[in-house]
Amino acid sequence: MPTTTYRYLIADLLSNEIIAELPFTGVSFTQQLNQAGTFTGHLLLSGINTFEYNVDASTQPSRNALYVDRNGILVWGGIIWNRTYSSQAQTLQITAREFESYFEKRLISTTVAYNNTDQLQIVRNLINQAQSTSSGDIGVIVGSETSGVLIDRVYYAYELKQIYQAIQDLSRQDDGFDVNISVDYDPVTNEPLKTLVLGYPRTGNIDSGVGDIQTPVFNLPAGNIVEYEYPEDGSITVNTLYVIGAGSNEGKLTSLAQDSTSIIDGFPLLEGQANYSDITDQAVLDQLSLGQVLALATPPPIIKIVVPAYVDPEFGSYDIGDDARLIITDPRFPEGFDEVYRIVGFNVEPGEDGPERVTITLTNTTN
Repeated sequence: MPTTTYRYLIADLLSNEIIAELPFTGVSFTQQLNQAGTFTGHLLLSGINTFEYNVDASTQPSRNALYVDRNGILVWGGIIWNRTYSSQAQTLQITAREFESYFEKRLISTTVAYNNTDQLQIVRNLINQAQSTSSGDIGVIVGSETSGVLIDRVYYAYELKQIYQAIQDLSRQDDGFDVNISVDYDPVTNEPLKTLVLGYPRTGNIDSGVGDIQTPVFNLPAGNIVEYEYPEDGSITVNTLYVIGAGSNEGKLTSLAQDSTSIIDGFPLLEGQANYSDITDQAVLDQLSLGQVLALATPPPIIKIVVPAYVDPEFGSYDIGDDARLIITDPRFPEGFDEVYRIVGFNVEPGEDGPERVTITLTNTTN
C-alpha cells in the first residue's frame, strides 16, 4: 500500500496568508458538482500544544480558510464555518464548506439588468461584483468562458437575492451549465489559488465511445469496487410542474411545464409545485420550469461506490464532472451491467488508522 501524506493548511480568508498547519484526525471531505462540498475533522487538544499551533486563532469560524493537501496537491479548499468543543473528549470539531459557500453570504444589493448577455458572463459579473466591495474579495479568479446562450435577466435591489442562489438558478435552467470553484497551487509562488470553473454544457472529461478519452473504470467483482449502493426513488418523480413567480394573489406569475414523453410511455400524471418569488420575468420562469420538469420526470439514479483511493484508477486521476465506466456482475445484475455514468461527487476518508477510501457518487451523463 503506497504512503499517502495529508496536510491541513489554514489561511486568513481575505489575505490568503497561510497561518497554521493543523494535525486533524477523523477527517472526511466531499466535493459535489454545482454545490459546495464539506469538510469535517477533529483536533485532539489534549494531545497537541495549542499555543504552538495557534488553534484558537486559526480555526475562527467565518474568518479562516482551510486547504487539504494530498501528496503535494491541493484536493479541497473552503471556509471554516463551525467549531464545537467537547470537554469530555477534549476535541475540537471543525466543519468547513467549499468557497462557493461564501457567496451564499453575499447579496445583490444594487439593481442590475442584463440584456442579450451570455449566461456565463452574468456569473462572472456576479462574482466580480461581490469581490469588488470592501472586505469582500476572497481571491476567486474568474476566466473568460462563453456558452453562446444569450439571456435577459434583471436583479432588483429590493429582492436582496443571494448571489450563489442566483448562480444556481442560472445553471439549472434549460440549456444551463456547470459551475464550481477549484483550488490548486500557483506554479510560481506556490500559494493556494481559487478559480471559478464554468463549463457549457458541462465540465469534465466526456466518454464519446470512440476511445479518445481514458475513462476510469470501476468494476465489481473483478476490479476495485469494495461495495456499492444503487437506490431508485420514484417518490421524487414529477412530470407536470407548476411554478409560481413574483406577484401577489391573482397577479402572480405562473408557468406550467410538462414532460409528455413519460406520460406517453405510460406513467401516471405526477404533479409538483415550485416557488420563485423573486422571478419577475415570464420567459425566465418558463425556462426554469422546463429545466426542472425535465430533470424530475425521470430522476437519475444516484449510485454510490466505495473504492480504495490508491488502487487504479487512483484518487486524483479523476475529477468532479468526469465520465466513468461502471461494470457490475452480482445478484442485482446477474447478466452483467456495463454503463458510462458521470462523477458528480465524492467523499474522501484519509483513514489515519485504516485504508484511505473514496465514496464516489455517479449519475446519468446527461445530468
